[in-house]
Amino acid sequence: MKKLTLYMLSILMMVLSANVLAGGHKEAMKDPKKMEEFLEKRLDKATGMESRQKELGEKVAAIVKEMSPEKGDLDPEVLGHYVNIAVRTMNHNSSYQHEFNDALVKLHLTAVAFAKDQNMYEELVANDVKTTKFMMLRIGGGIKMTGREDFALKAIFEQTTCFYQLVDDLVWNSPTSVTYTSPFKRVLEASQKVRIFKGLTEQEVHENYIIPRYKAYAEIMGVKLDVSPLGPNGEVTVSLIKS
Repeated sequence: MKKLTLYMLSILMMVLSANVLAGGHKEAMKDPKKMEEFLEKRLDKATGMESRQKELGEKVAAIVKEMSPEKGDLDPEVLGHYVNIAVRTMNHNSSYQHEFNDALVKLHLTAVAFAKDQNMYEELVANDVKTTKFMMLRIGGGIKMTGREDFALKAIFEQTTCFYQLVDDLVWNSPTSVTYTSPFKRVLEASQKVRIFKGLTEQEVHENYIIPRYKAYAEIMGVKLDVSPLGPNGEVTVSLIKS
């Protein structure tokens, strides 16, 4: 645990250093006043909508209600807050274009990079499976009762925010097969320019982390999955193997 904590702190410090020193820092380094101005501007990610989040939420909620009248009412203040965070995230584009899943991607990569460095891939996967086992066992029970093995794919790719907040382009090829684009390449490439996640490839993430996790989930639910190799454009296809 101590090693992991220190590792995550080192990653955080490198990310912060990269953000502070990117773009315009050379001039700022020569003058304390310029450095102060540079940091004030660089570190301020406000959108200007902070005081109007409730109004923003009311407008978005009205659109959602019109398009999906069967959905329950959304709290406009909470909704406006999260829409503002989405805008704030998209505005974070000076070093590279950040997307809504950026923090999740970095956390996964930090864990995988640590596991690679410490030769602990098996332990990493086992720990992840332990945190999801309760839910997978419940789904497995439902599959046994109904005979609906396709519920296994829904459990992994539709039910949990852990997936759809990480990946935004899931396509159902059939009730028993899905395809999506691996989300790690963009952040890996941007990070490796400043020596973060050095030497780690998306291929390694897929083979040593993604595939073992999916197959472990399937085993708990009593089904079998085929997970494709990582495609040339990062595509991943996961299909049920009919028993």
